[in-house]
Amino acid sequence: MEIHSLQTGPLEVNSFILPLAGRAVLLVDPAGCEYSGDENAIARVLDEHDCAPVGILLTHGHFDHVCGLKALRAAFPKLPIAIHEADKNYIGKDSQILQGKSLELMSIDGEYDFMKELSDLPAADFLLKDGDSLDSVFKTEDIISAFTGDEVPDVEGVANALSHWKVIHTPGHTQGSVCFYNESEKTLISGDTVFYQSYGRTDLPGGSEAQMQKSLSKIFESLPEDVLVYPGHGAYGFELAANQ
Repeated sequence: MEIHSLQTGPLEVNSFILPLAGRAVLLVDPAGCEYSGDENAIARVLDEHDCAPVGILLTHGHFDHVCGLKALRAAFPKLPIAIHEADKNYIGKDSQILQGKSLELMSIDGEYDFMKELSDLPAADFLLKDGDSLDSVFKTEDIISAFTGDEVPDVEGVANALSHWKVIHTPGHTQGSVCFYNESEKTLISGDTVFYQSYGRTDLPGGSEAQMQKSLSKIFESLPEDVLVYPGHGAYGFELAANQ
């Protein structure tokens, strides 16, 4: 499985494109927006590689990971969005309220009003819980609606690929932070929970150092050392053992 990565948004989030079956892919943490001048970056890569996105996964709700939602929904109006239930208010109606609290501590300077990227973001279509399998999140109709014309998608193949991805709830960076784990591929999409020889900050609203330490213990104690980690920022594709 080859995961495609591009760095998007004002804080260069690792936005990942996860292959499923045939042309179908999942998008993780889309951050390209007008503010950073890359609002079309993800759609352009999808077009170049002839990919059909069937859903958007959010590892958490912070502004730098969700500011590309409006651009992607404009390009793909039916594309469903999934986020953990504890972070659901970072997007949707009045999303600027929670986002503003984080921006007070992480201000982005400049003449451009960044808050317009974060106001009334598209709402979640699915709320994730610990242990969810992604085939129970994204349904057959979501897969079919991603394809146009007379093409018949490999629904069974896509559903099977989705079934290998599990949700691991890892609060600490935010209350609703999650990782996505594929046991068969030994791959972990870790968001801002696990970085290369580091981990996400816990001093923003909803963060907790105590919860972060519990979440890190949960990851390190339950997953093999040779799992490849794909975090929300910085180096990716390193083994989990690099952090132990």
